[in-house]
Amino acid sequence: MMRLSYLILLTLTIAMFSSCNTKTSSEDHSFKVMTWNIWHGGVHGTKLNKFKKDRSNTINIQKVLEQNEADVLFMQETYCCGMEIAKKAGYVYSSRGNSNLSIHSKFPIVEEVKYLKGRNSQGVVVKIQGKRVLCVNIWLNWLPDYLTYVDTLSVDSIIAGEHSTRAKEMSDILARIDSVNMRLKLPVVMGGDFNSSSHLDWNEKNKQWHFNKILKWPTSIMTMEKGFKDSYRTIYPTPNVKEEITWGFHGEAGYVMSDRIDFIYYTPSMLDVLSSMIVKDDPKGAFFSSDHRAILSSFRFK
Repeated sequence: MMRLSYLILLTLTIAMFSSCNTKTSSEDHSFKVMTWNIWHGGVHGTKLNKFKKDRSNTINIQKVLEQNEADVLFMQETYCCGMEIAKKAGYVYSSRGNSNLSIHSKFPIVEEVKYLKGRNSQGVVVKIQGKRVLCVNIWLNWLPDYLTYVDTLSVDSIIAGEHSTRAKEMSDILARIDSVNMRLKLPVVMGGDFNSSSHLDWNEKNKQWHFNKILKWPTSIMTMEKGFKDSYRTIYPTPNVKEEITWGFHGEAGYVMSDRIDFIYYTPSMLDVLSSMIVKDDPKGAFFSSDHRAILSSFRFK
């Protein structure tokens, strides 16, 4: 009897010690967010078959999602197949902003924010481990499309082009977020395909990779002026241009023909970023079938 009592006491002691010293993701209030433009609904094949479209290729998008296990997914170019892909990948809750934009979550979506719903954005409130987060999905205009011939343009003409479309759209979205969050007062995670680069990358140290240009890209500047931080650049403050492309390719001469144009921003007053990475590798038994890489960032509530 004494031996049995001793064993029971020992088991309870071990269990108590383990519960005090082992934190689960829910206990430390962390969560992972991914943004990914899946390219025309995820139907493209490989370079070998000239990226031929076929719905059977959507399994490749699904496997990337399953492998990376984000809690919240901002999807761009949802189109024909994105909703079904997300469902098969284990996302129980989904909100479609338009044919392009959708947000998917493994935590409950408790509100769709109508004021943020438009051609370029959508917003929802997600309840994560008892805490609410305002999640905003972004897709900015792809025009002017000059990254592949940016070497021929002056800095002033590039900035003027940005202000003709993307900067206007971003300014409107940020104003709407401000208006909405005066009521909600929530931490914000905003991500998507901005079709625009970052002033944090096009600086003095990296101008040799950017045709000797230093560019103050308006969309990234105005976003950070509103108090947001770039999750990836927070973790990796020193740009490594060759490794950090999210769309495009390197030219034969070594310069970058495209750039980091997909971002996840967050409000640092209420959230800490724990990690961030560019997702670009083929998943096991499949291939990475989008022209955009994904961004995956992990956050913790303060």
